[in-house]
Amino acid sequence: MINVQIQEKDLAHLQPVLLLKDSKRFPWIESVRNALAPYPKSALALIGVSGGIDSCVLLHLLRMIGFDKLIVCHLNHNLRGIESEHDLDFVVGICRKLDLQFYAETLKELRHTGSPETAARIARFEFFARAAAKFGTTTLFLAHHADDQVETFLFNLFRGTGSFENAIIKSESVTVIGEQKLILIRPLLHVWKQQLREFASAHHIESREDHTNSDRQMTRNRIRNELIPEIERIVDRPIKAALLRTIEVAETEGEFVRSHVPQLHTAKELSVRELVQLPVAIQRRVIHGWLLFHQIADFGFAEVEAARSLLKCERVAKINLPRNVFCRRRAGRLFLQFPG
Repeated sequence: MINVQIQEKDLAHLQPVLLLKDSKRFPWIESVRNALAPYPKSALALIGVSGGIDSCVLLHLLRMIGFDKLIVCHLNHNLRGIESEHDLDFVVGICRKLDLQFYAETLKELRHTGSPETAARIARFEFFARAAAKFGTTTLFLAHHADDQVETFLFNLFRGTGSFENAIIKSESVTVIGEQKLILIRPLLHVWKQQLREFASAHHIESREDHTNSDRQMTRNRIRNELIPEIERIVDRPIKAALLRTIEVAETEGEFVRSHVPQLHTAKELSVRELVQLPVAIQRRVIHGWLLFHQIADFGFAEVEAARSLLKCERVAKINLPRNVFCRRRAGRLFLQFPG
């Protein structure tokens, strides 16, 4: 078992000293503390830990900052044979060293739902929902960082989200899996992967490398390892910091626009008469939020516009959505029709 350098008994004594020292050496820690400030440290919370450097550093930081009621959640996707088992063993070892509660599951196989990346993401969130139900909490900390933000932004933008805000990872978001609500908190979105590596090295934080991160069949890996370097070569300058600034502006502007959007997303049906009185930009946001709330998977700008086109129909009509779901108009209402 790989040794974790900072022991549970050391943390309480060293917290103030480590934070002061690290805040000077690693100024980004202050942004993480600010991101975590709204959340009570004594509340029970889940944290997703894969064994990779990102989640191991996040776990370390949360403990240093004072979050002491964490439940470490690890899903073995069972995609890499013995390596997946070693990841599980490694995370179990961390929990034993730090005396943390641990919840894990091992998948027999991924469902054939879209791409392997999509199927794995769906499986993870279903797993987190089961963990949340088991332990009676809705809070989940995730270790997405600035590089993830930039790569996801490009991925979603090319896929056709229709707006910058819809393309970004939110620092806090809410999702509902079945009947289970999850509040997703991502305090590392302004921290670069290299900064996490430097922090891990300084504190001798051990982690495991997932070799699928270099698998060229994965779209995100190609964006990270091929597309971004090629764009930087063409424009002859780094682009990630500029993209992150664009994302920050989009998020701020999106918050302003959202404040003007009627809270209709939880409705089972949408009133056509009410929607047509709204500006087009607000119509799009209402429909986007409505589809998202009702867990319509893999939809983008084209699907939102197709649903919005029903506002102009005078007759009974329907449009196709992913996975055999239909959006229909009848008697002046939009509603969703699910298979079966």
